[in-house]
Amino acid sequence: MKSNIFDYLNSESEFFNFLTDVEVLNKNTRTNYISWLRFLSQYHKIDNTIDEDVIKNIINVESIIKNERNYYSKDKDISNFKSALNKYLKFVKEDFYTKNSIDVDTEIKEINNSDIFTITEKQNLTLSRIGQGKFRNQLIEYWSGCSITKLDKLNLLVASHIKPWKKSDNFERLDVYNGLLLLPNYDKLFDKGYINFDNKGKIKISSFLEDKDLKILNISPEVKLVNIESKHIEYLEYHREHCFIG
Repeated sequence: MKSNIFDYLNSESEFFNFLTDVEVLNKNTRTNYISWLRFLSQYHKIDNTIDEDVIKNIINVESIIKNERNYYSKDKDISNFKSALNKYLKFVKEDFYTKNSIDVDTEIKEINNSDIFTITEKQNLTLSRIGQGKFRNQLIEYWSGCSITKLDKLNLLVASHIKPWKKSDNFERLDVYNGLLLLPNYDKLFDKGYINFDNKGKIKISSFLEDKDLKILNISPEVKLVNIESKHIEYLEYHREHCFIG
């Protein structure tokens, strides 16, 4: 059995990224896979010990009980379940979850080993990767506090890229309009793709966040960014298309 077990729900955001970056599936297809695996994970153990036999057993069970419910009751639904499970198996086999978690160190080493940047540029880019340095200072100057709540306790706020750092060019990595200054709960939800903001700054909440989750996290559908400019929109649209689990 594999060590460092992670289950589907804990790896959902990374799996969504896998469907985006590796499988290059469109938004609707990605969302469908998430829906199917969300449903199956309620009744079956789905984690990184998954293999062909596990998938076969799940599909056998679902094929038997599908007629007992009013939804996901067709042969096509069972086929969709199998397709989603096979995608997750591929995600596990390619070790995408682990690779994603160690990318920061790799990216920083690549910057420091590069011959095309000055020492100052290397420092700025490296600190930007972890939400510090020039990038964070620019966000503090721009937002003055949390981009949503206006809380000005800066030591509690996280400097977060809107378009992910690894998907940005070097200008975008330091662009103040590609950043939000957020309380940790908002930052984590945004980073994992469970919230986004529309072109007027109003929050968009993933349908995969339950009401009880929103209550615990104190997330209201009425909140919005305290300010938004046209230069933010391109970044928010990127996040909405490629990162937001709608």
